[in-house]
Amino acid sequence: MIPIWDEQLFWLEVLQDHSYFVRDNLSVSEADYVNVAQQYIDLFGELIARLQKVPRSVTHKDEIMINFSKSAHPIAQGYFEFEGHLQSLRIDNKVNLNLSPTYLNGTLAENQEYLRLLNQWVQGKEPQPLSLVELMDLWLEDQLGHALLFSDLIDPIEIFATRQADVFIGMFQAYIVQNRLIKGYLRFKEPGFARQREFAYQVGQTTLEMNEYISTIVLKYKDNTLLNKTTLRFIEHHFPETCYFIKKLSYYAPSLQENASKCSLRRPSYLNSN
Repeated sequence: MIPIWDEQLFWLEVLQDHSYFVRDNLSVSEADYVNVAQQYIDLFGELIARLQKVPRSVTHKDEIMINFSKSAHPIAQGYFEFEGHLQSLRIDNKVNLNLSPTYLNGTLAENQEYLRLLNQWVQGKEPQPLSLVELMDLWLEDQLGHALLFSDLIDPIEIFATRQADVFIGMFQAYIVQNRLIKGYLRFKEPGFARQREFAYQVGQTTLEMNEYISTIVLKYKDNTLLNKTTLRFIEHHFPETCYFIKKLSYYAPSLQENASKCSLRRPSYLNSN
């Protein structure tokens, strides 16, 4: 179980990162949208600063956290609608944005999950956890998206790094198909049957392996020994999302709990600056 304070910080930092990525990938000719993205960077930053003043021991029932959730909800909802509008424009090639509609599918799905949690927190309620199938629906797409992005963002000279990314792309594509089939089995089978538990463990192991791969990419990036076209923030964004996935997945695959207890829900650069 992730404490609500940590959940709030995780989601706010994730959405602030998403705001940065939209801002950084908009053409300077899209000045109005750049300004809106910057406004959300600032708004999420203000919420993060405000959260730091909330005791970490609070629960979903405490008035201070209910009020905080009420403040966060319209901002998260507004950003959801902003990204959705950009996605619609991007599909019809009506905005100069160097992000694909499918990329935005992933960030919108994550935002939607935060809104689902907030809808309960504003009422002082504890949200129902996602089922294993739902958890896989959300985070397998995220992991596949990260692998695809790394393959695209690495310079063509980095052949071996790209080939490693391609291996993970194939594995996560296969897992998405398997999860869809497992969803069908659940018409007549109770969740948590042996093969589904094994699937959760396999996905967790592959996720941890890709995390190690991306850790090597970060080290090379910092040493200027990997040619690429991205930012450290963009690469490091992978780590808190992976940690969150592993923590949630460990409920269904207890053998992952040791890894879940060691990982951080914050980007390494945040941790190193504190």
